[in-house]
Amino acid sequence: MGEKRKFHLPIFSLLEWVMILCCLITFITLGVIYKSSIFEIVSVIFGLFAVTLNMKRKKYAFAVYSLYVLIYGIVSIVQKQYGEGILNLVYNLPVYLYTLYKYYFSKNKNDTSDFKISKLSYKGYILIGILIPLITVSYGYILTLIDSKLPFLNALATSFALIACFLASKGNISQWIFWILYSASLVAVWAINFQNGGEAGLLYLVLNSIYILINLYSLILWMKDLKKERIDENNDN
Repeated sequence: MGEKRKFHLPIFSLLEWVMILCCLITFITLGVIYKSSIFEIVSVIFGLFAVTLNMKRKKYAFAVYSLYVLIYGIVSIVQKQYGEGILNLVYNLPVYLYTLYKYYFSKNKNDTSDFKISKLSYKGYILIGILIPLITVSYGYILTLIDSKLPFLNALATSFALIACFLASKGNISQWIFWILYSASLVAVWAINFQNGGEAGLLYLVLNSIYILINLYSLILWMKDLKKERIDENNDN
C-alpha cells in the first residue's frame, strides 16, 4: 500500500484555525448583537488576521496590518479616542507601509515569504524604560488639550504600541511583550468607553482580550522558533 498523504492546512495548524474561526464567530456575533458598524466589524477581522499572520512570521502580514490600522484609526477618531486614532494613522500606518516596502521593493529584499527573528539588547530595554514614562506624560498632556477621553491611559497604551510596532517592523521577539501590555491597556480603555455608552467599546474590548492570549501564544511560539534557529545555526557551524 502507498504511503498515506497527510491533510495539510496552509499557514496555520488545525488548532490555530479553530482559534481563528472561534474568534471570527465571536466578533461577528457581538457586532450584530450590539449593532456595530460594518467598519468596526471589518477592522477587528483585519486585526485578527494581521496578528496571526505576524505570529507565523509572514511578510504580507504588514499589508493586513496597514488595512487594520487605517480603519481602526478612523473608528477611534469617531469615538473621540484621539490617542488611538493619531497613533494608528500618523505612526503605525507609515511604519507598516515602510515595512512592506522594505520586504518587497527595496534593494535589500529577499525572496522568502517569512522573516527572521531578532532579539532586543539590554541597552534597548533601558532605553524603552526611559521612553515609556516620557511618552506617557508628554503625550497625555497633549491629549488633555484636545479633550481626548482617558488621555493618560491612552498615552500609556500609545507608548507600548510605538515600541511594539517598531519592534514588529524589525521582526523582534520582544514585540510580543509590548503587544501584551498594549492590549491590556486597551482592555481598560475600551471597557471604560463601553461603560460610558461608547458603541464600539465592547467589540474592541473583546478583541484586545483575545489579543492578550494570541500575543502570549505568539511569544511562546517565537521563543521555540528562535531556539530551533540557533540550534540549526550551531549545527551548520
